[in-house]
Amino acid sequence: MPTNQTEQNPLSIDRQNSAYISSSDIFNTENNHTSTLGFRSSYTPDNATATATSTYNSTNGYGLVNAGAAVPQAVGQNPYSDVANLGGNNWGLDMINAPEVWANGHTGQGVIVAVIDTGVDTNHEDLRNNIWTNSKEIAGNGIDDDGNGYVDDTNGWNFNDNNNNTLDNNGHGTHVSGIIAGGNNGFGVTGVAYNSQIMAVKVLDESGSGSYSAIANGIYYAVDNGAKVINLSLGGDSSSRTLKSAIEYASSKGAIVVMAAGNDGESAPDYPARYANQTGIAVGAVDANKNLTDFSNRSGNTTMAYVTAPGQSVYSSVPNNQYANYSGTSMATPYVAGVVALMLSANPNLTEAQVRDIITSTAGNTSNETTPKTDSDFNFDFGSVVDDLFGGLSLNNKSISASSFNSQSLQKSNTFTTSSNTASVLSNNQTSTAYQMEFSHKYYQDSLPNSLANSPTDIDLGNNIDFTEFMNIIVTRLREYQKLLGG
Repeated sequence: MPTNQTEQNPLSIDRQNSAYISSSDIFNTENNHTSTLGFRSSYTPDNATATATSTYNSTNGYGLVNAGAAVPQAVGQNPYSDVANLGGNNWGLDMINAPEVWANGHTGQGVIVAVIDTGVDTNHEDLRNNIWTNSKEIAGNGIDDDGNGYVDDTNGWNFNDNNNNTLDNNGHGTHVSGIIAGGNNGFGVTGVAYNSQIMAVKVLDESGSGSYSAIANGIYYAVDNGAKVINLSLGGDSSSRTLKSAIEYASSKGAIVVMAAGNDGESAPDYPARYANQTGIAVGAVDANKNLTDFSNRSGNTTMAYVTAPGQSVYSSVPNNQYANYSGTSMATPYVAGVVALMLSANPNLTEAQVRDIITSTAGNTSNETTPKTDSDFNFDFGSVVDDLFGGLSLNNKSISASSFNSQSLQKSNTFTTSSNTASVLSNNQTSTAYQMEFSHKYYQDSLPNSLANSPTDIDLGNNIDFTEFMNIIVTRLREYQKLLGG
């Protein structure tokens, strides 16, 4: 269910029009839980200074992405010095330290970012100067000039309708594009990599739904036509060999696929983000206080390249020269895609494995804290204890995980959808309640009054354990150990 960002009133949703993926595109869910981390490398530039390495946890992965540390590490430099915050609607840029990177001359120049989504308003005032153009194609002549199999694909291709019309008839893809490459022109929105180019690849319809095969074809097209960063602000329940192969193809060609974790508030990402245990980067959403949002899927127990980025009430472009605040992991994902574009503009020779390594090792969960923790600072990860103690048990044929104690999963369909919440569109800096962007799927309220977090003893595992009492005992014992060890 969507939530009106202006009045915070629940809006009804009609799922009847959601387009389901054809059965030929659906495969059995693969077991990724036994996979090991495959992206770590020993890569360090020759002149780099050793920096802190982030640690992984099952909630927010490696933590908040940090452009101010990732980009200099990509070129063998120390983290960039702080600069003044931009403030206002640019709070997300400040949070990930993008202005620090710009101050050192890296703005995404020369990097093509494919937005595989609902299309892009290529005429938008904040985007039109940063739209990729296929220089090998002569517009409107009805001929496949470059011989790539697509006629007049001047700015990209529409794999949903199989034509060259990549205009956004939903709003989602344009919003994502603004976060990545909105112009630094003094109005509207400024993108993370504001001199990068957006390749518009439309794979979702006007409701934001589409097929695995269309998304996979979009990835192949983007890679083959020069995209080095691929933004996938979409997700679904089921794995797909077709889609997984396309992502692996991108990796083999040196392209980095950045994927939304999903908005279900669950203990692990949706697909394709779950493939980040092997390739690509998964992204969760945080709010303006750097707290993981209630709707964001967590990183899970299987170590993967998962980081977080701003995803709550993010201001960006929407069609017809308008702007809006959207929420979702869809909004967090382009922040990370933008950071990757900044890294590649600074060092085009980075491999996919090196990008993943740098992004995760410079993220927010650093392991070199030197300030002693007090008792009040101590944070205990309840989720990991629950998972360790009860990971072998199941409830309704579903493994018990930490998310059972802090959020409630909503039913999902086998549909690939955009990963965002609803938005209020802003025009001329005024809030308009007349124009509400609403998708037909995958919306979640900010608060879940019936969540298991409010009634942990309602979980029946057949052993009559009072979880509230159990956790209180655990916390008490841990604090005793902490004091004993001088923590």
